[in-house]
Amino acid sequence: MGLVKGDQRALRQLNRSTILNLLRRQGRLSRVKLKHLSGLSGAAVTGVVAELIRDQLLVEESLGTSTGGRPPVLLAINPQSCLAVGIKLMPDRLAAVLTNISIETQSRIEYSLPETAPTAVVAAVAATVKSLLKKAGKSRKPLLGVGIGMPGMIDFRYGICVHSPMLNWRDVPLGDMMEKSLHCPVYVDNDVNAFAEAERLFGRGRQSSNFVVVTIGRGIGSGLVINGRTFRGHRGGAGELGHVPTQNKGRACQCGNRGCLEAYASEPAMLSRIRERALGKAGQSIDAMLAGAKAGNKIVLEVLRDGGTRVGIAVASLVNLFDPELIVMGGEGMRLGEAFFGPLRESLFAHVFNGLGEGLEVVMEPWDDEAWARGAAGLVVGRTFDPNFG
Repeated sequence: MGLVKGDQRALRQLNRSTILNLLRRQGRLSRVKLKHLSGLSGAAVTGVVAELIRDQLLVEESLGTSTGGRPPVLLAINPQSCLAVGIKLMPDRLAAVLTNISIETQSRIEYSLPETAPTAVVAAVAATVKSLLKKAGKSRKPLLGVGIGMPGMIDFRYGICVHSPMLNWRDVPLGDMMEKSLHCPVYVDNDVNAFAEAERLFGRGRQSSNFVVVTIGRGIGSGLVINGRTFRGHRGGAGELGHVPTQNKGRACQCGNRGCLEAYASEPAMLSRIRERALGKAGQSIDAMLAGAKAGNKIVLEVLRDGGTRVGIAVASLVNLFDPELIVMGGEGMRLGEAFFGPLRESLFAHVFNGLGEGLEVVMEPWDDEAWARGAAGLVVGRTFDPNFG
């Protein structure tokens, strides 16, 4: 029985990254040497190399030393080919960067999204990529690919959005749709996993092999890095911290369930809880809520304390399950301050298993959207050069 479409796509990407990673690590190699080192068939190496030369990711350089026959042509990575686009996709806008192989920003753009139908998003991303390259004075030829971090449950292997309540998407093959539009590899992942990748590449996670990122804001999510690799689970659903049950038959959540953490401790949920307690202006906006907390409004402080306590208990469960050495907190919710994070830390350390809290570092990372987008670009670099990535 032949390979299904998704398997063919994954196999092609695996073969490409195997060849590229060998050349990145060992320098110039012949096709024969690549066949020997990769374990691929001669036909597979020939096909992949031809594709990579066509995409200008590889170049043929000087002839190697002859062993009695015709000297072999050596292959090398094209140093001008290593650009990547990273995009943080949000319900109302997208933030995008063009980076080099070191994930350093070459240009950046932010666009509003008037509509979030998949076809509209594909068109917006295509226009964004074109604008990024033009702004940086680059052509499409050096582009390794595009990485997209978005909210929801994502099957990273096949680029499928399994379910995104925020975008109202289900089973959207965004990776394939984008590849047909952009004619380059596209990698789609949960936005919190992209945040974790950013942390692993250039944040506090560089010194840690086992850490957790927790994001708080419009939603609540987590990314798990175990033994230096992001853990995504069977279908990409690992880390859905916001949908951990926190109360039986509790408040309705946008996911369709009741009692989820996100229904109590996300910013919109806490605003709603404040409105329900008839605080007028104190519940009309995030700024009003923060002002209420600063002024010592009793009910605002109670809602923030309850939200922080619930998140702390949920994070303690992550610590008890995975024993990380570092927890990184990020997202727009960092603005909630001590009224929220004081109770969070208190409940976290009160509920971790004996000994697991010793030496556990908890840090706040108030990164902007550009950092998240750079993490999405890191998906491209990682998947391109590391066949075991993801």
